[in-house]
Formats: sequence, structure tokens, C-alpha cells
Amino acid sequence: YTSQHGAAPGNPYGPSDFHIATEAILADSGVAWTALRNAAYGPLGQVLGPWQQTGEIAQPQDGPVPYTDRADIAEATAIILAGTRSYDGPVDLTAPTAVTFDDFAEIASDLTGRTIKRTVVDDDQWVAAQLANGWPEQLARLMFTWYQAARAGYFAEASPLLTELLGRAPRTVADRLAADLDT
Repeated sequence: YTSQHGAAPGNPYGPSDFHIATEAILADSGVAWTALRNAAYGPLGQVLGPWQQTGEIAQPQDGPVPYTDRADIAEATAIILAGTRSYDGPVDLTAPTAVTFDDFAEIASDLTGRTIKRTVVDDDQWVAAQLANGWPEQLARLMFTWYQAARAGYFAEASPLLTELLGRAPRTVADRLAADLDT
């Protein structure tokens, strides 16, 4: 089962409840099961906003998250599926280091030679901005719960398993930011 890193009771990120419920059904089924709890692996441009154009990462207050490369998760998933090692229950697939938007701003500044500013956007202002950009209100409020979960520490824990499975260091956020820089 493809689950979510940080799936835990009390996590304000809405999809967490579905993952917890599904994992409970699997655990109660009496058959062997594995839930791949993938860390956040979306494009960093979506996570950080238009920082390259604005020189600013303007997002709500966050917390540490081990943002993970999608290709690294896919490779590790293939290794698990094709391998002989048995996994039972939840398996966290995360980058080895959790970072914050402050860390991103520092890394982006180092990579670009520009000062990239981190601005904490008020929660209600962030939701209003998403609505102004055409997002349905339900989606904006759901996505906002991601920030609430991050700041509460639900995504903070990183696991060494991805590195072990790959047999190499996963791509870092610095690697990913460098690859995404406008040329």
C-alpha cells in the first residue's frame, strides 16, 4: 500500500486519517502487508513558490520535512517489490535529513549567490491567496493542513532506510534545487 510519511493519529493533514484507517484494515486482515510511507516528493517549485523570480520563499510557518526525490522513492519501491527481504507493516521512505523553509532559503542563497528571503505568510492570508488564484476553498483549506502538520512535527522524522535500499545517498534538496535553477 502507498501510504504517507507521518501518518499518525492527530495529524491535522487530512489524508493522514485515510492512510491510518487503511493501514488498520490491512493490519487486521491477517495477511502480510506493507505500507510504503513516502515522504513529500512533489516538485520543489510547487512547495516553495516562485522564489527564483521573487527572491523570496513566502509560505506559512512550517516545520522540518525530509523532502525526498520522487525518482529515489520509485527506485526504492522497485527494490522492495523485487527483493527478497520481507517488510511487514509501515515502512518510511524519506530523505535522511528534514529541512525547513529557512533551510531552503539558505541553500537557495548559496546556490544562486543571491539573498533568498524567507517570509512567513499569515495562515489566513495564505488561504485567501490560494482562493484568489482560483483554488476551490476546500482544496486550499486541505493543503493548508500540510503546513499545520509540518509545524506540529508530524513530518520531522527522517529514516535511514532509503539510503540503505539505494546503496547510495539519496538526492538532497540542494541537488534538487540546483537541477531546477532557471538557466
